[in-house]
Amino acid sequence: MSLYLDHRQLADEMELIAFDEQVGAGLPLWLPRGAFIRDALEDYMRKVEFKSLYGRVYSPHIGKEELYEKSGHLKAFSENMFPPMNWGEDEGSYYLRPMNCPHHHKIFSAKMRSYRELPLRMSEHGQVYRYENSGSLKGLSRVRGLCQNDAHVYVAEKDVKDEVRAILKIHLDVYRNLQLKNFRFRLSKHDPALPDVFHGEVEKWRASEEILRSLLVEMNLPFYEAAGEAAFYGPKIDVQMAMGAGSEESIASVQIDFNSSLRFDLKFINAEGKEERPWILHRAPMGSHERFVALLLEIHQGQLPWWLAPVQIYLIPMNDEALGYARAFDLKLKQELIRCEVFLQEGSLAKKLRQAHKARPFCYVVLGHREMQERVWNLQFRDQSLQVPEEQVLEFLKSRSKAD
Repeated sequence: MSLYLDHRQLADEMELIAFDEQVGAGLPLWLPRGAFIRDALEDYMRKVEFKSLYGRVYSPHIGKEELYEKSGHLKAFSENMFPPMNWGEDEGSYYLRPMNCPHHHKIFSAKMRSYRELPLRMSEHGQVYRYENSGSLKGLSRVRGLCQNDAHVYVAEKDVKDEVRAILKIHLDVYRNLQLKNFRFRLSKHDPALPDVFHGEVEKWRASEEILRSLLVEMNLPFYEAAGEAAFYGPKIDVQMAMGAGSEESIASVQIDFNSSLRFDLKFINAEGKEERPWILHRAPMGSHERFVALLLEIHQGQLPWWLAPVQIYLIPMNDEALGYARAFDLKLKQELIRCEVFLQEGSLAKKLRQAHKARPFCYVVLGHREMQERVWNLQFRDQSLQVPEEQVLEFLKSRSKAD
């Protein structure tokens, strides 16, 4: 049985992220290889969201105190927020944002909306900051600075169920395309005994929980129910994903919010020409980049598919002459957006192969006198070896990219 590796060891060996005490605990520094994975996931989700009629937005990493008072985060989430920054009486206090939703609500309210614009879907890969206890920090799976694959959908109450169904289908398509199988859903409900924690009318809580429950049943999705696990503004479906070792993490969620439109005085003009408040759906199929990358590393044990592999091909030159040859080919591959690296350290072939193994490239090739003379590369893949003439290597790798 092969040795199971935690994502922290994999990320260290593959040189994906770094942490530094002077930057701060739980604040990952994404190295170039790690950034490749993150960029590939973002590119994939941008295409998914564009096809699903989402509009992309950007919003600041900070907000004024009154914004989070209005949203309810200061009351319900203050222990997980970083201390305020104060810049004098004229400026007031600012907070690093723990959530993207208050900013998105302000984008919605930037003008009066018509029912013809709904559902209004806006997405953002939004950076947020949460003060997790130092003892709970764990590599990428629990951090203090994280980027969410976030979106908010503003929808008429009558259309909530149809829109949640569409969102759940996006989740399922994403997980299917990423070959993720070991997951179930948690229907996270309010606790009627805690009205100060779970805001809003009891009837709306019950109605929205029933919407989520009925969809889980209709779509034949495995789920269980958990009272007291809802967000303070509405119930949600949490995606509980098994990590590589079998432990379960909340990876993503779909949330119904019937409170924030009242808090932020959000309105649209309905078909009868009257003002109506939208309901809001919060969704993040990949949750945070950090935890999702940790999940993928553990499930695949670092052997990521071609389109996610941070090093798609590793060139290992055996001497200085081969180094120049490898550098020239590295430049040619990069012009075709193929993620190539050249091994630059000195040492024996055994040492170079050990280092290449740690990088977990999709394939590698040793380049020496023979390869330069015969112009034939012996490409070593994870499960096979292929001899490819040098003049065909570029097209061969480009065909691999098109296949993915």
